[in-house]
Amino acid sequence: MKKLFVALGMAFILTAGAFYASSAEVEFPLLKDGDLIFQTSTSSQSNAILVATGSAFTHMGIIKRNPGGFVVVEASSTVKETPLRNWVNRGLLNRAAVYRDANLTHGQAIVILATAEKLYGQPYDIFFSFGNGAIYCSELPYLAYAEAGISIGKVQKISELNFDNMVVKKMIEQRWQRHAACKAKNYNFEQCFNHLLNQDLVTPASIAGDKRFELVFSNYPF
Repeated sequence: MKKLFVALGMAFILTAGAFYASSAEVEFPLLKDGDLIFQTSTSSQSNAILVATGSAFTHMGIIKRNPGGFVVVEASSTVKETPLRNWVNRGLLNRAAVYRDANLTHGQAIVILATAEKLYGQPYDIFFSFGNGAIYCSELPYLAYAEAGISIGKVQKISELNFDNMVVKKMIEQRWQRHAACKAKNYNFEQCFNHLLNQDLVTPASIAGDKRFELVFSNYPF
């Protein structure tokens, strides 16, 4: 319950400030391939993720330097590259935070980005699960870093999150009938909901909280 109040308080602070959002461009320090960038998404599911995880970080991606400038490799509608400025401007209040693994080698960064590139075009996973042919935002860096021999974040059961509340349940109510396992077993909503509770996932919050990463930039007020 404490996590829920913290999350709701955070949501209030962020959304209340939306009326005073600045149009000024974010000035980043020197970024590196493989850095991880986080934001508070303005998508319809963002509030549910915020409440479930107790974190303002509801979307994330991987920094990549292209000849034309930096992009964010992300899982959104599909796995793709988005220009960094566009990605930041799409988030709530242009807030962003960048975390870096100081021990990441150039060779590991190449593997991470090459692994992510193999997933380009994969659809977004609205059920936040592993191994189903779709990718969600924090799954992308988790898989890419794993290919480079680096374990990041914490794999948790959904039941470990603040999942059993009206905000999250409303999101699941809009989606559960499309869940492959629930359809195959002819589950009703409550049966499907309980099935989802036993599912594994890795959240943006758990990756940001991984001790291997250091915060190198943030324009969040907290």
